[in-house]
Amino acid sequence: MKYTYILPLLLEILAITFTILFTIYFLYTIFSEKIRSGLNSDEINITEKYGNGYGNDGNDDDHIYFMTYKETANFFMKDNDRYVRNLSELDLHARNVKTHVEYLHNIEETAISFTDEEKELLVKCANNADKYLIKETFSELKYGKYLNGNDIAGIKWIFANTYTNYFNDVIKENEQGLPHTRENIILLSKNVLKYDELNLTNTLIHEKIHIYQRYNPEIFDKIIKDMGLKELDKKFFKHAKYIRSNPDTNNKLYYYAKNNDNTMGLLNAIMNIGGGSDNKNDIRDSNDSTDTKDSKDYDDDKVMVCLYRNDKPNSINDVKHKNYSAEHPYEKIAYDIAENFYKNNKNKYINI
Repeated sequence: MKYTYILPLLLEILAITFTILFTIYFLYTIFSEKIRSGLNSDEINITEKYGNGYGNDGNDDDHIYFMTYKETANFFMKDNDRYVRNLSELDLHARNVKTHVEYLHNIEETAISFTDEEKELLVKCANNADKYLIKETFSELKYGKYLNGNDIAGIKWIFANTYTNYFNDVIKENEQGLPHTRENIILLSKNVLKYDELNLTNTLIHEKIHIYQRYNPEIFDKIIKDMGLKELDKKFFKHAKYIRSNPDTNNKLYYYAKNNDNTMGLLNAIMNIGGGSDNKNDIRDSNDSTDTKDSKDYDDDKVMVCLYRNDKPNSINDVKHKNYSAEHPYEKIAYDIAENFYKNNKNKYINI
């Protein structure tokens, strides 16, 4: 008879134990998500369709959307634009990973939501950027006639945030914390959000130009042509293996033709900025006489491109030259426009 009481007692103990463990797990999950969300209490509804269909709650500017860490992590893993999947072997080495899947998981774990203070700063800088763009005529730029500041300002701001994730002596970063765009999203980092107002606004203008370029290729095809540039098939470029991937470009290669009078000033100086290299893997091989289809029309130093120094770059910035405006026409244009803002506004921030 005494054993008939033991079984119910054991079942009751098991039930209580299970309830306690489940409660601990539930609280841990809630707490962990709260930390990773940037300690925000106003999380944005993540069920909204990605893209310009993103909607804001009543606390946010309708023209500005802040992605949550869940949305950002989900965006990374989907890789709809195939940016990560198209990274070269050298790109992966520069990011300290062996496979595309490894990098996808790494950047997924860098996603973080914005704090209220970061949102406030970005709203201020984004609005300042739009005010500048609306009034700007781009008259100082030779290709300014093709640009419409109202159209650029009208693009909705969609921001995603990342941080440097240190875990078990492994450093996980999204593009080493550098600001960039993918699709219609401007990806920032905790480091970028430490910029002062002038430099952050300058950065936002630069990145918004890249969004404008991505969705208006026909406009920039005309600008690139007016700049005296021609497109070069990568298969005829002997250093194609060393090209650094950049999500802010159209993934095309351009060069200044030999018979173009405008080629002598810009790139001759640019390609010498980084200096030489004594590395035996250096990509500039004086004995390399590879012929190309366009050999009568282009020289290596007239190609707008950013090249890794060797076969084993140790970072994204382990490149031959540091003048990033010469990496691609899209970069040059974005730098030109943002620099105009900087020149015209830097005096406003003196002694602030």
